[in-house]
Amino acid sequence: MNMNRTRRLAALFLIMSMIAAMLAIPASANATTDTALFNFENGSQSFTGTGGAALSASSEQAYAGAQSLKMSVNVTGASTSPFAKLSNPAGLAAGSTYEFHIWVPSGANIAGIQPYMMDKNWSWTGALVSYSSLTKDSWNTLTLTIPAAALNPFNELGVQLQTSGDFNGSIYIDSIGLVGGAPVETPSPASLSDLRVNGVTVAGFSDKNLSYIAHVPNATTSAAITAATTDSAATAVVSGGSNLAVGENEVSVLVTAKDLTTKTYTIKLIRDLPGGGSNHINVQGTKFYAGHEPIWFNGANTPWDNWNDFGGDFDFSFWDTHFQQLHDNGVNATRVWITSNGEVGIDIDESGHVSGATAAHWNDLDSLFYLAQKHGVYIMATLMSFDHMKDSHPNYNSWRNMLMNDANIDSYVTNYVIPFTNRYKDNPYLWSIDFMNEPDWVFEESKLPWEQLQKLFAKMNVAVHGNSHVLTTVGIAMVKYNSGTCTEGCQGNKVGDTELMGAVGGNALAKLDFWAPHYYDWMGQYWGVPMYVTPEQFGLSADRPAVIGETAALGTTGHKLEQDYFSAYANGWQGMMPWTSNGVDWLGDLTKVGPAASSFYSQHQALVFPPIHSNDASLSDLQIDGVTVAGFSAGTTSYSVEVPIKTKEVTVTATATDAKSTVTVVGGAKLKKIPNTVTVLVTAEDGTQRTYTLTVNRVKSNVASLSDLQVNGVQVTGFNPNVLAYSIQLPSEATSVSVTATALDAQAKVHINNVKKLKAGANTITVRVKAEDGTELTYSIIVTRG
Repeated sequence: MNMNRTRRLAALFLIMSMIAAMLAIPASANATTDTALFNFENGSQSFTGTGGAALSASSEQAYAGAQSLKMSVNVTGASTSPFAKLSNPAGLAAGSTYEFHIWVPSGANIAGIQPYMMDKNWSWTGALVSYSSLTKDSWNTLTLTIPAAALNPFNELGVQLQTSGDFNGSIYIDSIGLVGGAPVETPSPASLSDLRVNGVTVAGFSDKNLSYIAHVPNATTSAAITAATTDSAATAVVSGGSNLAVGENEVSVLVTAKDLTTKTYTIKLIRDLPGGGSNHINVQGTKFYAGHEPIWFNGANTPWDNWNDFGGDFDFSFWDTHFQQLHDNGVNATRVWITSNGEVGIDIDESGHVSGATAAHWNDLDSLFYLAQKHGVYIMATLMSFDHMKDSHPNYNSWRNMLMNDANIDSYVTNYVIPFTNRYKDNPYLWSIDFMNEPDWVFEESKLPWEQLQKLFAKMNVAVHGNSHVLTTVGIAMVKYNSGTCTEGCQGNKVGDTELMGAVGGNALAKLDFWAPHYYDWMGQYWGVPMYVTPEQFGLSADRPAVIGETAALGTTGHKLEQDYFSAYANGWQGMMPWTSNGVDWLGDLTKVGPAASSFYSQHQALVFPPIHSNDASLSDLQIDGVTVAGFSAGTTSYSVEVPIKTKEVTVTATATDAKSTVTVVGGAKLKKIPNTVTVLVTAEDGTQRTYTLTVNRVKSNVASLSDLQVNGVQVTGFNPNVLAYSIQLPSEATSVSVTATALDAQAKVHINNVKKLKAGANTITVRVKAEDGTELTYSIIVTRG
């Protein structure tokens, strides 16, 4: 939606009115040892440069110690883009004042220097100092006070350079620390330096953060929890991690220091719900189906809880509670912005190359889709928005560079879209992927061409469809860009089949699966109100389903939201998703969405929450004559077994994994000499079928071993069927010996070459066993007399 979503960023920059104290420092100051929190004596300390800035540790200038951080900048014209920034800075305290020591050159097109920070909620605090107020070719001390109300953990700390014209030069940053040089906080002796689940450090680990969320696959029943203490004298005791229930499990780690102080870390360890299921959403004609049952999306928008939730300030409790509230109010689907403006979660560099996503981003999304499945709420996942490329976004150039370069588009698709798809495609509650929120504004406001947007969407479509059955769409703001037949100013369908297929050489996988236009009352004067006409009358092609992807939860002019739901359904729309369910702005919240959605649900219960029939057509056990077939696995459908040649029939029993499945066994009676085939047909509740095949071969036994070997009625010491040679000692007065042998297989024949009269010394007795198929083994006993 083209609402004033910049309000957060605007509010951030209003705080920039803080006044920095400045003090010129003589160049000789660098003779002292630098003990500041960020002193750059051993490198850049994870600071990175963006917006035309490159960073390196340098000995060219130093406020204290031997090195500083050199910020080399090359920009054209006035710019606010160059930043030297540190993500997730540690060791900072709310309410404290920090010194930044900055060296600036003379005669440069610099407008100002601004130390800044952003807290947990990305609230900006900055202290802009004009270039005219700075001492040139010398060190200046700038201060930044972090508000007492700033929330930890902080997201960013850095320095922004603002230019007044072309600038190709360097400034130097050094000795960032608390005013007065207060020491860096020392970790508690009762703390951890690392916490791992199955060998992987939990996302977002910090010795100060005591609570975590981690996921393991559904097949995992036990997880290895390892904890390393900061102090080697401390101990860590782990409770939990074994015998995991499906869903949420609690794990705790009690750390006890040498002085007996303690600290407890907890992990909400989630064993994910089973994937698959028969309720994956598919398209049949112009309707949606959950498996074999029709479904209408009685939906909503829950775009974010905290802007850039996933990899940022994700709140598990909020989404857990809100999804339950949605379900309780008859809402079966919601639209969620996976990244709000691309500042968090996705790894993208200044050139626009995407290399992947952060561990925290994936972990938070794992939680989102787990909770969606837990509460039965389908997700339309909006991967990006026009906000990514707005001028007010500090890193908009990165995203514009991604869009405007084909290789960068490929990097986004390969390193993010495909991993996202493959990670969540088996979760039936990933209903669809919305490639971009309102790309119209990228074209109209950011002045970027539709041709590149079409190339992006086409390649995303090919990737999603080539790796999954997940449905795709694009949330167009104005139908004039989604239609060639609308009532005014139509520009053609910019995301139509011809346009998208043409962008990738005619590949049919580039087609969108459904339309999802947006509507707000200002649009009605141009194109009408979609809920009160059919999708085709609104200007959309009638060859696929259409949902109203956004509309104010206040209801359209002259109508209640409840009327909008019912009328959209009556006119053939396949869903409606009001903005929003959680009140991110003034356009509505659950108090508006809930009653309207509940009313629709009350009259269309099976259409909103269709019955879910199992599609599990697997076996949990397969037996022949009461013994499980060797190597049985539910996923393996072909087996070969051997039975004795005299076997006339076998009994095959099969147990379905799902008690609602039916099992039919054919074969097993009247075995022939040639291979015999037994089939087991499993039919799931929803009609899905799977066939297991047993090939039964009647064979002569090749077992030529003994089950017992005795001398004079006593088993030979150390007898083993696989040991062929034995020795025994008899007294000198013994003149004869009795050897008896029993074949392991009743069909085998045994011949004993006995000694009638023992001679003094060694006597050899042989036992020859001939199996049914002619295989022979010979056992020998050396009997020594005397």
